[in-house]
Amino acid sequence: MLIIGSKRYVPASQAGATLIEVLVTVVVTSIGLLGMAGLMAVSTKVNHDAYLSTQANFIAQSLIESMHINASAVADGRYDGTDTDDSGSDPGCRAHGCSPTERAEYDRMRFDTALRTTLPNPTASVKCTAGNSPVVPSAAPYDGTCRLEVDWSERALSAGGDSTIQSLVWIFQP
Repeated sequence: MLIIGSKRYVPASQAGATLIEVLVTVVVTSIGLLGMAGLMAVSTKVNHDAYLSTQANFIAQSLIESMHINASAVADGRYDGTDTDDSGSDPGCRAHGCSPTERAEYDRMRFDTALRTTLPNPTASVKCTAGNSPVVPSAAPYDGTCRLEVDWSERALSAGGDSTIQSLVWIFQP
């Protein structure tokens, strides 16, 4: 730019350059912001999926600890099976105590209720296999192994996508 007196002279090659620079900046910024919005959507879904997995783990650990305490009911197969309906009632184990069988039913009811209230479309199964040595319920812990599987569905990231089934499996000795 050349200033002579009070007049400014702008060379023809620089006329309108500022407007083009602003338009390019707006386009580049818009593309960056759209990319960040997509990243936020993906990170939110991944965070929610991790939350569901953590909740499934907490619920399963609670049942595993209950089975460890109630080894005689594990030996009798009281924990085995797929998920039950959550229509059972509390037999009053906390207030009055209960038999190992009642405690196993109560533990399964609590487990199934926690799954249904926390995970979308959950299913679960428990199968315990006895070991080779005979078990005296009052004297020794259960010597076999158990397999606990928890499945649930997770929604897809896209609006029309199919949900996927997620599974966690624990193999443990109660």
